[in-house]
Amino acid sequence: MKQLGKRLGLDTTRGQILIGFVATMMLILTVMFSFIYTFLSKETKDSAMLYIEEIAEQAGGRLESLMNEINVLTLQMAMDERMQSILMSEYQGELATYEERMKLRKLLLDMTAYSDTIEEIELYSGQRAIYPLIDETIQTRVDQHVIREADRIDQAGALIWAGKDREQEQFLLAVRQIKLEKLNYANGGYLVIKVKPSFIQLATSNREQDQGAVMRLLQQDEVLQSTGELEGKLSEYYSFERSIKGTSWVLQMMVQKKLVLSDVYWLRNLLLLLLLISIGLVAIMSYYLAHVISSPVKSLIRVMQGSKHGAPRDNPIDYYNKEVNQLNITYNQMVKQIDYLIKSVYEKELLKSRSEIRALHSQINPHFLFNTLDAIYWDHIEKGEKELAHIVVQLADLFRYSIQQHHGDGFVSIKQELEQVERYTNLMKLRWQERLTMHIDREEELLTVKIPKLLIQPLVENAIVHGIEPMPDGGVVRVHLYRHRDRCVIQVKDNGIGMTAKQLEMLRQKLQQSNEATVQHSNRGIGLYTIHRLLKLHYGESFGLHIESKEQFGTSITLEIPLTLSTTQEAAR
Repeated sequence: MKQLGKRLGLDTTRGQILIGFVATMMLILTVMFSFIYTFLSKETKDSAMLYIEEIAEQAGGRLESLMNEINVLTLQMAMDERMQSILMSEYQGELATYEERMKLRKLLLDMTAYSDTIEEIELYSGQRAIYPLIDETIQTRVDQHVIREADRIDQAGALIWAGKDREQEQFLLAVRQIKLEKLNYANGGYLVIKVKPSFIQLATSNREQDQGAVMRLLQQDEVLQSTGELEGKLSEYYSFERSIKGTSWVLQMMVQKKLVLSDVYWLRNLLLLLLLISIGLVAIMSYYLAHVISSPVKSLIRVMQGSKHGAPRDNPIDYYNKEVNQLNITYNQMVKQIDYLIKSVYEKELLKSRSEIRALHSQINPHFLFNTLDAIYWDHIEKGEKELAHIVVQLADLFRYSIQQHHGDGFVSIKQELEQVERYTNLMKLRWQERLTMHIDREEELLTVKIPKLLIQPLVENAIVHGIEPMPDGGVVRVHLYRHRDRCVIQVKDNGIGMTAKQLEMLRQKLQQSNEATVQHSNRGIGLYTIHRLLKLHYGESFGLHIESKEQFGTSITLEIPLTLSTTQEAAR
């Protein structure tokens, strides 16, 4: 999480100002636009719903008008004298002739032609069908409950809407009882009106079609007629219902929600676009504001960071930001104090460090009497013992290298140090003979690199004394010098007895805890602690000896010298 914050710049003043201001404005704008959207969408939705409800009301009115037209037309037909006369004869038992029935057929067809909604009109007496010429009664043509409804006294020959035609379900049926005026309004028969499937279509205007509405005529949840099929689930539609007067029917108007809410969606998209544009403008303004605020802070930070690689310097800039300018004044005062402390303390600390280094060198520099060695050398020469005389010379060179001051800083080249290693190894071979083998692998370009004196030879001595000497058959010591990136790596490795894991851990702990006191009071004189301490004094606390060892497999000691620092020291001398 912290890494993500850094990548987003949340750990900077500019990033925090930018993110904070943008987040705040996003919250404010989101709340504001949400309120606007909620209010306007509600108003838009309510207006659309009222408009559609008005359309449904108008459609219901048109449907009732069509039904009233059928009612008036069939009422006129029921009152026609020709029909009254024939039905009265039927009522009295005198059946109508074929010619009389054909005359009524023409009357029925003529009346049907006046209406766009009537498909066909059928006429029934109490005993049989007058038209069409079929062997059927009114009881077999329509449901009994419809006949009972038409026969009710309170209906008085009213038009009864029966519902779907049982024989052809695409048609609707209406039934009217014919009252015989001359027989005290006795029941003379029935008109059965078959209404076209386009009945509901005729009640639908272009406005409903433009709204994508589906009109349905229902009778107790049964769909009698519909202007189309529903696309999708009922939950995807808004429903408006209107009862049809004089019937048990309901006109239902179904409108898809997406059509009703199309204006709401358009409003939502517009507000989202405005929100994004507003956020973009706010982000740009916030970035500029954050830049204006953080720019002087960053400028001051750059001045401060420039002091990491040298003495701190004053910042002469006068900032217009009062707080930043006060911070700059405080920083300049601190710089002056640091300069004073450097001048007063630097020389003391430098002398102290040099004294400590010389003190360490004084521990590893044994002082021998060269005059005595010189006398021994000439004594062997006079006696003709040249081999012994050569050994004395090597011993003298060994001591002279240890005691002699090299440029007064204790640094020598790697080449000089390896020559000392060879002198020491030659002297050791007088005792060890073939039991001691020495290998030196080096890169020629590293021979001129400067290192602290007596850095490698004590490691070789440690390998021989503690690693090889306890082995009856002797062993091999290898010195390997190579370059790794910007460092010179020196490795001294033996195949001696090695150390146990516990011994190795104790040695590493002692190296970590080594300080000036432990070096001064070490009874072993030159050793690993001294070298470890020298490396830290010369190159810093991150440098030192790295030791690896395994019992019966030998020990490896590795150290690194920074080439850049070595080159700088060499150039300074």
